[in-house]
Amino acid sequence: MNNKMFFLFLLVAGLSFALANEQLGVQDMPKTGVPSEGEYVYLVELDSVDIYKELIERENKDASYGANIEGIVFGGGLVGVGTFFLVTAIYAVNKSSNDGWDEAGNRLAGGVSIGISIPFYLLGIPVLIYNIHKYNVRKEHAIKRDEYKEALDRYKVRMQEEGWKSVQFMVVPTLNLAKASFGANAVLQF
Repeated sequence: MNNKMFFLFLLVAGLSFALANEQLGVQDMPKTGVPSEGEYVYLVELDSVDIYKELIERENKDASYGANIEGIVFGGGLVGVGTFFLVTAIYAVNKSSNDGWDEAGNRLAGGVSIGISIPFYLLGIPVLIYNIHKYNVRKEHAIKRDEYKEALDRYKVRMQEEGWKSVQFMVVPTLNLAKASFGANAVLQF
């Protein structure tokens, strides 16, 4: 009777392990070492180079700020032209003259200059503010991308110096026949 229980236990343990392997996709992982009775070691290599490259690519999409520099120059130019006309208007309005016609001409020139400066400000200020904001955001992405590139270079150098290739994750199923139990141990190596 005891042999039947032992055989039934082995059958259940084997089926459970096979089901776990099938659900986790462990059967496709390379086996390392020589499997002993009831013990298999599965090795998974995780290479951080691909992770760094993905992070660099993600940051690279938002790191181009050349168009924002052009927008800053364009918006700044519009604001500069608007400021020129505003200063001209202030000068024309404040210029004193003894002649009534000159005074009226100065006021008319000041009004026209203010009228001209308003559209330049209305267009130039939003363009300038938007492009300054986007420049700062994209510059931060470019800085982060460069930090990832430097980290990748340090990682590659460290890999070559220390001789390790990747992070290793091993799952070792265990079967204790004396206590009629089974389980799994996991080992993570850097």
